[in-house]
Amino acid sequence: MKILPILLCTASSSLAQSVFTTDFNGTLPAEITPGSALAEGVQEFAGLGTGSNLFSGNFLRSSTANLVKLELTNLPAHSTASIGFLLAAIDSLDGTGSYPSGDYFHIKLDGVTIFRESLANAVQSQVQSYIPAPGAQLARWQDLGFSGPGSFYRDSAYNFALEPGLRAIPHSSSTLTIEWIIEGAGVQSLGDESWAMDNLSVSLDSPAIPQNLRWANRHVSYPVGTTPYFTGLIHGAAPLANATLQASTDLGITDAWQNLVTLPANANGSVSYTDVPDPSAAGSPRNFYRVVTEEGP
Repeated sequence: MKILPILLCTASSSLAQSVFTTDFNGTLPAEITPGSALAEGVQEFAGLGTGSNLFSGNFLRSSTANLVKLELTNLPAHSTASIGFLLAAIDSLDGTGSYPSGDYFHIKLDGVTIFRESLANAVQSQVQSYIPAPGAQLARWQDLGFSGPGSFYRDSAYNFALEPGLRAIPHSSSTLTIEWIIEGAGVQSLGDESWAMDNLSVSLDSPAIPQNLRWANRHVSYPVGTTPYFTGLIHGAAPLANATLQASTDLGITDAWQNLVTLPANANGSVSYTDVPDPSAAGSPRNFYRVVTEEGP
């Protein structure tokens, strides 16, 4: 039996936690202050979406110039917040410019603007400052119900869950307020232009949880020729996280760390390696080992 130097690496993990969801098909959640907005059938927006995130049933439809607010309290410890929803841009929204143009979709988080771009449906010559993220545009200049078809009353749909600006927003307060409104010089009545949201969700990312990895025991043996076999037990990984045993003959300086085996930690954060061979180190005067863990599931 030969005991060799062993290097142990640690990692951190973060866990996303959903703290609010609604599809607007039941009673309006108490956390939402809708102003004049009402739950209505999605009409021909039905089925638009990404994967299982689809318009269906009802959505919350609002006139322009009406403020919709979501207020969450008693939130767990976290470092970022992410917002997702499907947006229906309905009828003759007129984009950037002076009246009748000037329709800006505006989102604030705790009073700070996180999104403000114009939306344009009426004619293709109008300027829409909003450029959807890849995959976020679900429909453009289509007749999806409401005051259409025809004339200026066309509709568009977007998946704002894919907008990077609404993902991983720095936030750590135990309360959170989100406000939505279409504002600007061009706001008009519900029968002329409006907007709606469906499948609203808010999730938080927990602070990084240090994985205080430690060896309970370890040794290297040479039962066959000069090939080293590693045996060891670690504690302190994130429960059920993958833990990869790596080896190098010179700490990765010229001999890159090589993956030997990846095993999941048990529910207590322990991982056991038994007689793991490292054929590439055969004949080497020494070998170094480390464990690299991933985030928990």
